[in-house]
Formats: sequence, structure tokens, C-alpha cells
Amino acid sequence: MRHLLLLAAFVSAAAMAAGCFETKQDMTLNPDGSGKTRVEVIMSDMPFQMTPDQEPPPPELVAKQFAKSVLDESKGVDTWSDVEVGRTEDSRSRFTGTAYFKDFTKVQIQGTKMEGVTLAPDGKGGVILKMEPPKGDKEKKPDAQPPQMTEEQIQQAIQAERMKWQQLKPMMTMMLGKMKMELIFHLPGPLTQVKGFAKTADGGVRFAMEGAKVLAALDKFMADDAYVRQQVLTGGGDPGQPPMDDPAVIKEMFGIEGALEAHAGPPVKAQFDYQAEVQAAKAAYPAMIKKLGLDRLPQESGPMMPPGFDFGGPGGAGMP
Repeated sequence: MRHLLLLAAFVSAAAMAAGCFETKQDMTLNPDGSGKTRVEVIMSDMPFQMTPDQEPPPPELVAKQFAKSVLDESKGVDTWSDVEVGRTEDSRSRFTGTAYFKDFTKVQIQGTKMEGVTLAPDGKGGVILKMEPPKGDKEKKPDAQPPQMTEEQIQQAIQAERMKWQQLKPMMTMMLGKMKMELIFHLPGPLTQVKGFAKTADGGVRFAMEGAKVLAALDKFMADDAYVRQQVLTGGGDPGQPPMDDPAVIKEMFGIEGALEAHAGPPVKAQFDYQAEVQAAKAAYPAMIKKLGLDRLPQESGPMMPPGFDFGGPGGAGMP
């Protein structure tokens, strides 16, 4: 169906945007929403635009340019510490580092953004972490009344939508095959109630998703005669617009059934001295950048990021 065919591109209950990424964030939160997150981002190399006499750039340079783009372009981050740059055994770039932030809901690492995640007082001396399921476009205008169709036309439309999915599937598999996203939250108090999140051994809560499961869900929906038929009969929506108001789709894609919640405390208290750690990290930042060699990188010779991302560019690493 038209508005399900590109649902695989919608991979952010908490924030994924491209399937060539693996991301993990392990957040330590204070009651006011400030905190730090240990970040790991792994990215497949993008094709480089080269003339016939050019050689591809060294893998170490690709990894460093990728790391610099993460540092320069991530949003909502005060500073970074403990940054490491390298390559995986399967020849992908890996970035790890600790990001400090005043408001975790405004943090965007490597072009991702946590949507629908909040931390608020519970009115009883504790806090509630809540993650809402993905939602459709609230401003989207209702579809026009779909035309009346004969049974033959319905069957032709169903087959056409399935053919579109088969044409899209190789691209979606390439984009999403290795996609993984993991979010771990350590709250500023003892856990008292958890709904939907998985608990971690060290007292945190976890949400994760994988591109392979998204692809499997797409196959399942496209094989469901009743579901495809219903989408055809209701007009199917606009191409690329996932039916995020459908609880069945949300549950199958993201493993979410309603809002996820984690209650902590009382008591609640800051888990670390934010100002002191940020001050120390900022003081150490220039030496860290110099040691990693991120202050003397050449201009990129080709696209560093997938289409739709705007990272990289010449110049020094810009986080103070």
C-alpha cells in the first residue's frame, strides 16, 4: 500500500534516521533533565566521487572525518569527552564519546533526534520518563474520498502495491539491513515502576530496535490480504507517509504498545556534578582534538554522509 511502502524509512521512535547506522546511547540523567550520554555510532562508508586517476581516501581519514562531523554537527551538546575514533572489523567507521547536555530532549546525535521522550516530576517526589509511540502528521489533510472500485480493480491495485514493495525491497534491505538503535536511561532515583521498557542489570531502562525487524514487519503487512485491501479501499494515503495512527503497525515495527514509562524515586538527586564535569571536559577538549588529529583534516573529497544529512565540511572541530 502506498503509505506503508516507505515505512521502513521511518525508524525513529527515539531517533534513527538512516539504516547504515548503528547507534547506542547510554544516558545518565539528573532530575532537571541535564546529563551525559556515552555515545557509539557506527557508519558504513559512503561512495566517494572520484576522477579516474584518484584513489579512495585512507580508511583512517574517513573515520576521522566522520568523527569530526559528529562533534561539529550534533545539536544540544555542551561539550564532549573521552572521544575515540576507529574502524570496525567489517571496515566501518566507529565513533565513541561522552556528550554533556543541559536538556536531553534537545540532544541530536549524528542527525538523530529523540521524539516523544520526556522526563517530568510525578508530583510525589519522584520523576517519570515517558516515551510516546511515533505519530503521524497531525497537520496532514484528510484524504479525498477514494473512488469506487470494482473487485477486479481492487485486486489489480493490491497486486500493484505488492509489486511496488518488491521493487523497493532491495533498496530498503540495503538501507536497513544493519540498522540498530539502542537507548539506555539511568534515572536519578530508584526504579519503582516500569512499563514497556526493558530493565538493565545496572538499574537502567532500555529501548532498542533493529532494521531487520522493520523489514520483516513490512513483509508481514504486505502479505496480509486484508490489510493491503483495506489500505487500497481507503485511498492508501500519500507515498512515503506511514500510517502511524495504526496501533498494529506501531507495535509490529517498534515493539511499542502505548506509551513506555519508567518511574523513579523518591528520593531523586543529581547523579553527578554537571558543571564540574563540563568545565573539566571543556578544558581538556582542545588537547583531545589535537591528539586525535581532528584539527588538521583536509577537506572531504566526497560525501561523508547519506543523502539528507548535512555533516562534515572543512574547518576545525568546533565544539569548545
